[in-house]
Amino acid sequence: MIVSKTPLRVSFFGGGTDFPEYFRNNNSRVIGTAINKYIYLFQNKFYSSLFDHQLRLFYKEVEFVKDVRKIKHSVFKNILKKENVFKDIEIHASSELPGFVGLGTSSAFTVGLLNLINFYKYKKKLTKKILSEKSIYFERNILKENVGYQDQILAAHGGLNSIEFYDDTFKIKKLEPKFSLNKFRRNLILIYTGIQRTASHVEQKKIKKIKKNLSYLNNITDISNEAFNYFQKSKHTDFFGKLLHETWLQKKKLHKSVSNIVINNIYDKAIASGASGGKLLGAGAGGFILFYVKESNKKKFFKAFDKNRYITFDFEKNGSQIIKI
Repeated sequence: MIVSKTPLRVSFFGGGTDFPEYFRNNNSRVIGTAINKYIYLFQNKFYSSLFDHQLRLFYKEVEFVKDVRKIKHSVFKNILKKENVFKDIEIHASSELPGFVGLGTSSAFTVGLLNLINFYKYKKKLTKKILSEKSIYFERNILKENVGYQDQILAAHGGLNSIEFYDDTFKIKKLEPKFSLNKFRRNLILIYTGIQRTASHVEQKKIKKIKKNLSYLNNITDISNEAFNYFQKSKHTDFFGKLLHETWLQKKKLHKSVSNIVINNIYDKAIASGASGGKLLGAGAGGFILFYVKESNKKKFFKAFDKNRYITFDFEKNGSQIIKI
């Protein structure tokens, strides 16, 4: 059996500027981290000549198919077709958190499956850079999804990173701040809005408005660059909540669908309960909101929210892994 274990991600700063439609003309920076919440894909061999089907797929649905072209799941279908895997394979998918919630689950799935199938076929592991590039190409050019580049890069590489985008490429710098990452991480809390949404639809609306939104995107880039300087030089983390809030104010201006009354109410409640700043993760319209809450304010903050609505997390440094059992 072969297992791929691929982390989800939390984007801190620069979200929305990782689209080539923007950064081909405007250098940008994203700061984000892979987290210790994962998508797992389990591959096992079976002898399809003894059955009435060639492929078995288990996710929220179950598919036993005779022909790869009959697969309903677009990522499974297109990757298996591309790699000429037509029989004798069974794959189970499992995720620790829901999909369509702003944590990069769709891209993590793509990264994990490409990693898995490559190892299954060629018995060697892809480099993190090649895995990133293959995943970006697949989502944008094969699936025709409206996605940026950060999700695939963070899922493949892992770690807390600054990613610079320019021309049609990217450069990754691992962040090693002077302040304590453990203390910093303990102040980060995810609140679930209860809303799942398809990111590509929201991003498509924003892409159409890139020229009109140029000043807002430039402001988001400026904030990201400011945060990068703090990560490099600061011995404290007081900057973080303030810059999250400033980013959220700019992000809401990109399209009216980014926020809604549910999101606004949660945000206002969190600030009133001790958070110094936050922002919705992912494209917008639902999913998780990231808040920065100082240790001294946590008791008040947690009293304000149902314990089933929030999660904490740790940073994940390895990126997508292959485990042979």
